Amino acid sequence: MAQETRREFTRQALQSLTALALIDGLAAHRLFGADVQPIVDGWFKELDAITRDVHDLRVKDVEFQRSLESLYARVDLDALLKSLDFDRIAAGVNYPAKGAKSLPVDFKNVAGLPTGLVFGRQIFAMTKGRSVVPHGHDNMATGFLILNGKLRGRHYDRVEDHEDHYLVRPTIDRSFSPGEYSTVSDHKDNVHWFTATSDHAFIFNIHVNNTNPENPNVPGRVYIDPMGEKVAGGLIKAPKVSHDRVNQLYG
Repeated sequence: MAQETRREFTRQALQSLTALALIDGLAAHRLFGADVQPIVDGWFKELDAITRDVHDLRVKDVEFQRSLESLYARVDLDALLKSLDFDRIAAGVNYPAKGAKSLPVDFKNVAGLPTGLVFGRQIFAMTKGRSVVPHGHDNMATGFLILNGKLRGRHYDRVEDHEDHYLVRPTIDRSFSPGEYSTVSDHKDNVHWFTATSDHAFIFNIHVNNTNPENPNVPGRVYIDPMGEKVAGGLIKAPKVSHDRVNQLYG
């Protein structure tokens, strides 16, 4: 009788281990049923809702920044990295000699997202000393989330636009680590510049166009040299430069 009990115990234990292995396998391949969705799927749904609000002009771009920063602050970074298939992406990067590599992001494994997303998305990858070069945006709201590595992040407010330069005011200059974030809009921290301080660094980026109806400019980047002349009021006279020039200087 004791021998039979031991056999039954062993059989049940093996069944439990098999079930656990099956669950792990389903998680790895994102094949859970609709009632067992990973937490990160809900995070992406909230990201979709936040971006639609600013895209459809239901909220101001600065309100979008607050909502996105709140969402980024609640990220499960490990789950996000798995959902993005980060290890595979990072292993295959062909790093440029200057600047950052822009890598596409695929959300096909995220349950419940609409097919027509209103936000662009990418991962910036760079080696030590290389940068997402200093640039601002027109009619665009965007957010960075550090996935891996460390960076020096600098932001500036674009105070005045002139024919050949901008007047900018420094607002942020600090080290950023995995899980930290920053945001940009026409009205707050409009210029940013991130330089890798670790051997490699990766930034998750999303952006939404046409977020400021008061700005007649086509959505896009504007490149500046933030190391320009310091003028009154803590401002910097930052020359407008081309992409090639800013990449040569700071890439």
